[in-house]
Amino acid sequence: MTIDPRVRALCDEFDVEIIDGGAYPEPGQTRAPATIRRIIDRYGEPHARLVMCVLAEGRGNAALIDEVSLWAISDLVRACADVVDENAGGFLDIFDNLPLGAYLAVVNELLGKVRQREALVGMLYLHVRRLRADSITGRDASRHRTEKANGSEIEKGRPQFRKGAHRTVAEKVAIGRQLIEAKASMRWGTFGPWLKQSGIGQHAALNCMRAARAADGEDDQAVAT
Repeated sequence: MTIDPRVRALCDEFDVEIIDGGAYPEPGQTRAPATIRRIIDRYGEPHARLVMCVLAEGRGNAALIDEVSLWAISDLVRACADVVDENAGGFLDIFDNLPLGAYLAVVNELLGKVRQREALVGMLYLHVRRLRADSITGRDASRHRTEKANGSEIEKGRPQFRKGAHRTVAEKVAIGRQLIEAKASMRWGTFGPWLKQSGIGQHAALNCMRAARAADGEDDQAVAT
């Protein structure tokens, strides 16, 4: 199986294993490299990276990296461009509490009646729009109050994670970039144990890394256009 090097690099970035099309994917695996390549060709690597952020790093969504979910999330990112532009990290946070697996189960019941991709996009779009105020505006207000009391958490390039702290988007991006750099220097499978040993919560770390990837993807898109 010949894999586009862009697809290979993107899957490696998110620790997603590409498997044969005849095998059933486990969490952290995909058998849809051709779909990822088509998304890259049509919308660019920054867009595809954001799609992978949602599916590979959203809590509980790692087993859903298939053709339907990839195209549906791609469509959703474009349909919710205003939400992504306002706060890409907030958009990604929505998927930590979004029942994507349950939505896919409902979509499977519609097989043969409507196209699964469009059905899933419609359900996700409604969910994102309903949660937008609570997941973005509410968090921003709480974060603003905490910033006044706590100030910045970044000290001399080492990410700091105080329990219950609310970070600014800039802090998340800076911490995420540090973590991405650290992960790139480690062997596969050692990053999770390193986080645990360092006292860094995996969920908080992934949130920061997603914010950094989203910010860098937006920067790349701005340069390209």
